[in-house]
Order: sequence, then C-alpha cells, then structure tokens
Amino acid sequence: MILAATVAYEGSSFAGFQLQKDVPTVQSHLEEALRVLYKSRCIIHCAGRTDAGVHATGQVISFEVPEIRPRLLPSLNALTPDELTVLDVRPAPEGFHPRFSCIARQYEYLISSSPGWNPFLRGRVWHRTSAPPAREFQDMLPVLQGEQDFGAFTRPQYLEAGTRRYLDLVELDEKVDLLSGESLLSFRVRGNAFLHNMIRIMVGTLMMLAEDWPADERADRLKDILISRDRTRAGKTAPPQGLYFRAAYYPESPEMERAGLKTLARYPRFRSNSV
Repeated sequence: MILAATVAYEGSSFAGFQLQKDVPTVQSHLEEALRVLYKSRCIIHCAGRTDAGVHATGQVISFEVPEIRPRLLPSLNALTPDELTVLDVRPAPEGFHPRFSCIARQYEYLISSSPGWNPFLRGRVWHRTSAPPAREFQDMLPVLQGEQDFGAFTRPQYLEAGTRRYLDLVELDEKVDLLSGESLLSFRVRGNAFLHNMIRIMVGTLMMLAEDWPADERADRLKDILISRDRTRAGKTAPPQGLYFRAAYYPESPEMERAGLKTLARYPRFRSNSV
C-alpha cells in the first residue's frame, strides 16, 4: 500500500531532505520513524529535494507499507524531531509518485530589510538591510515568466542536462509576518520544475539588479543574462534560510483530492521531472 503524506520542516535543523551518511536529514528521520513502527525499511520519495537550511510547509512524500497502522500520524510525529511534522497522511492513488506525478511546484522566498535582527525571524528569512522596496522589482518579473532556458541560474555542470523550464507564477510584494509583525519582501514562484539552486540564484540576481542598476535598464539586463546561459553574469546565490517549499501540485482528479493533494486543471505537461 502506497501512502501520501504532507510534511513541514524547519530546514536549519537538517542537512537537506535527501538521505546522507552520518548527518541528520528529513528523509533519514522519517525513514527511522517508519522503521520503528513497521520493523523494516520504508523508502521515502519526495516531490522536491531541498538543500540544507531550506524550509518546507507543503512537501509531499510517499512510502510503501503493508498496512495503515492505527494512529499512524501521531505515532510518526512522536518519533520525529520537533522541527519536522507530518501534517497529513492518506492512501495514495494507484501508481502515485510524489515527484514523477507532480506537474508543478511552488516556492516562496522571504527577505527582511529591517536594520536589526528580529528574534522571531532568525534563520527563517534573508536579512538584507539594503534590499529595495517591492516596487523596484516589478518590471523584471515578467521577464521570468513562460517557458525558456534558465541555464544562467544553475551551476555550469548542469547545463548539458537540459535547462528549459516553465514558470507560470512569478510575484514579488510586501507582506506583514503575523508572528514578528515585520514587513517582509515575499517572492513567489511556481513552475513545472526547477534547476539546482535556480530560485536562490534568481533571487540573488533580482536583488543585484534592483540594488545596482538603473530602473530602466534592469529588465533588459535580466533578459541578457538569461540568453547568455552564463552563471557568472547572474547574481550571487541567495542564502538558503529564506526559501520555503510551499506546495506540490498534481493533475486534477477525485483520486488526488481524496489523497489530500493539491491539484491543478489543464496545467501544461512537460517531460522534465526535476525538483
């Protein structure tokens, strides 16, 4: 029986999602909890592998078990660290795989320009006092939408693997964080798939252009960077603590919805299934 689950985690406590030797990861903690419950290894699959320090509020995973144990959800949460929570677990549709069945993923990147550290935000945002207001980014956002080559926003060694991706949502505005009361820059992006470090390099590039280039030149400069496929022309990689995996989306169907999964109707399908 394949189960689908939605999990949330505070990324600074883990060396990323994927299993690694001798370091704590999200996958290692989840698999250990399942081993305790089922007395054998249950392999975890996820919708999108996150790096060390990156958070998630809507990561989707799957795993195979012989049966659904009573009180499975609270049992899993009792066996995992406080920084990791299983929010929901249900039987998955036949043939479901959280990565290969996924048609879109959504992320958010949060930036604070406050002159001082807010203790409620430490480790959860990029603290950059020089960050301009949201209006300074708006002319650049349409450049990133649609299907195009994002090779400038990943490491050079990945260029031969195929770097075309489709982004249907690219937004940046200011919002008030209810816990800290602080106004944050919120960059939201949804696409069929993402290259390694793509979002963090994208944020770093937008920040570089908004801070250092005249307003009427920023959009054209961003287009030139994309066309070049040259990582050295893009901005620095933004730090991991501002990035959140918000949601994974699946084809609209009653089976997906019964499994508690987010769905999209008529979303373009692509061959790429990268994170």
